[in-house]
Amino acid sequence: MTALRKDSVSLQGFAGVTAVAVTVAGPQIEHTTQLAGPGADKNWRASLPDVINGDDKETYVIRYTLQDDVHESTGTVRFANADRPEAAGPITRRYLERRATTVFHDDFHSGTIDLTKWTHESNQVNMLTPEPANSFIKHNMLHIKPTLTVDHFGDDFLANGTLDVKAIWGTCVSVDDRGCVVSGPGHIPPVMSARLKTKTSIRYGRITVNARLPKGDWLWPAIWLLPEERHYGNWPKSGEIDIMESRGNLHYHDHRTHQSKGRDYTHAAIHYGSRWDKPHRRFHAGEFWINGTTFTDGFHHFWMDWTADYIRLGVDGHTVMAWDTPSGGYWQEGQLQGDNIWASGGKDAPFDRPFYLILNVSVGGGWFWESMENAPYPQPWESNATKAEQFLQFWKARHLWEPTWHGDDVAMKIRSVTMEQY
Repeated sequence: MTALRKDSVSLQGFAGVTAVAVTVAGPQIEHTTQLAGPGADKNWRASLPDVINGDDKETYVIRYTLQDDVHESTGTVRFANADRPEAAGPITRRYLERRATTVFHDDFHSGTIDLTKWTHESNQVNMLTPEPANSFIKHNMLHIKPTLTVDHFGDDFLANGTLDVKAIWGTCVSVDDRGCVVSGPGHIPPVMSARLKTKTSIRYGRITVNARLPKGDWLWPAIWLLPEERHYGNWPKSGEIDIMESRGNLHYHDHRTHQSKGRDYTHAAIHYGSRWDKPHRRFHAGEFWINGTTFTDGFHHFWMDWTADYIRLGVDGHTVMAWDTPSGGYWQEGQLQGDNIWASGGKDAPFDRPFYLILNVSVGGGWFWESMENAPYPQPWESNATKAEQFLQFWKARHLWEPTWHGDDVAMKIRSVTMEQY
């Protein structure tokens, strides 16, 4: 049996045979082809389907009729792929699309959040909760919606209440030194929201999230990924991939360039480093602005395309960030000092491990800077203040930002999420 290309097969030495069929079974396809022939050279030939993958060993079964008896011959063969010749050239998009297997999909038609697919995270810093008011299905869409803490716990709670996250919601991911129990003025966040993460992880593949972003000052929607395990250590040693970050502010600009950084803007990035402090962490990012509308006025497809050779992040038909794996690895690319913590990994370490997807809407925080300009009023907290002072400042200024929050417009709405493994 000879296979010259992925799309054709020829057989030799079948003199006297009156019919030949070949069944090819690979990782993602099983196809039976009736061969035509014999030709002048006494060979039988046929075209194979365009979805046969090269680079994988396919099993084949040849069934041929000789003197009215059906005979079989089996074996394996590696079909040279026209898009990716063996041992030569980069992986092509067409090749990857053929290999992609959907490992996660949710179109939110069940009416409730499927807890076999999703996990809520709870913490006390951004008041991330599993409360039904903060994440729910409505009109076949997942809503992730910020709400006021006093609407849930009462007017007196911010000043005199005690927030025990684990006791209330069963789990707590503490991200600072205050633990999971806080009380007193300035220690309880004035806004509640939600963060959901998938129970499925992928190592290389494509993710597509069809979403409409939230409207409202100081809202921070994000679609991003973290590693399933801290294989190389705590953040940012094991990496982070940000498919989308944006802002709900309508009039938010960089005062130096006068470019908008609000609702019509999206940002994508990767993060890595040897330590959490700024001199030892690195990131690479891309930006995109939509013309004539905003990301809060309609649904858009936010996506990631990830292989060992590159990471592509984008929205709709636009690539926001195109990043190729550094030839010398990320340690060399980042000019990091000391022993290479990724030396035991692949060429793309730390981005060589399984990552899971996260969807969330935060409020305030480090995604906003006083060096930016917001209209018609400035940022209502001081960036260099303590967390407690920031909470108090933000809540005191609610007469400025609360009028920009209108019902479910403050929610990030997600129609579907698809994760494909290469």
